[in-house]
Amino acid sequence: MNPNQCRVVLRPRGPLEVLDLAVRFSRESWQPLFRLAAYMVLPFVIPLAVAAWFLEGHWVLLLAPLLLGPIIQAPFTLLGGRLLFAEAVPLWPMVKDTLRQAPVLLSGWLATSVALALSGITCFYGAPVAQMSLMYITETALLEQAGVGRGVSRSLRLAGAALGTAGVAAMARWGLLSWFALVGEAVGQSTVGFILQLGEPFGSLFGGQVTPFLLTGMLLSQPAWAIYRLLLYVDVRTRTEGWDLQVGLRAAGLEQ
Repeated sequence: MNPNQCRVVLRPRGPLEVLDLAVRFSRESWQPLFRLAAYMVLPFVIPLAVAAWFLEGHWVLLLAPLLLGPIIQAPFTLLGGRLLFAEAVPLWPMVKDTLRQAPVLLSGWLATSVALALSGITCFYGAPVAQMSLMYITETALLEQAGVGRGVSRSLRLAGAALGTAGVAAMARWGLLSWFALVGEAVGQSTVGFILQLGEPFGSLFGGQVTPFLLTGMLLSQPAWAIYRLLLYVDVRTRTEGWDLQVGLRAAGLEQ
């Protein structure tokens, strides 16, 4: 891995252009991302399917992918950060590095949870502000190895420097979650009901049940959101800190 040369052209982009970049980046790096998804997402699918069966698709099941989200996202954030500078990244050393930062990550997630809980004072009107302000807490912990205090401060500074981007990202977070959930439901129901001719063994979303297909889609949205948020973080740093110039000058210095 060469930290002085980035595989992605570093320049200011809008949130929608960053989304397009995230799709192209994921397509180019699909193999390591797919392998990591097999490790991080599949282990949760079967337990959630069993829970959906026994709970008869109760809506409380929707909490599971939301609570598991930060745990799934963290390794993808670190993997994506390393894939920016290398075509091949060993998975297990990367997972170990993620675990090494677990105390800082947990503290950052706790700070986010407390901020969201305190927004209840305003009937949760302040929840979007809390989400936007602590948008990059995972990136600061894993990529900058910042402690909790500095990580919160860095996230606040980066989000405040590009407030419009943070606002779009906050909406995109839930948009991606909803889109993946609906696609998962549609693909699962089509496969089980139409191709395998098994009917609706878990019920359906339109019947008021939370199905394993819906939950799987929600789980798969977590890696997508992690990669998109990572590239937004890179974009904000490029805009506000001249990260493109820093990387370019370091690379030029090595060539001399």
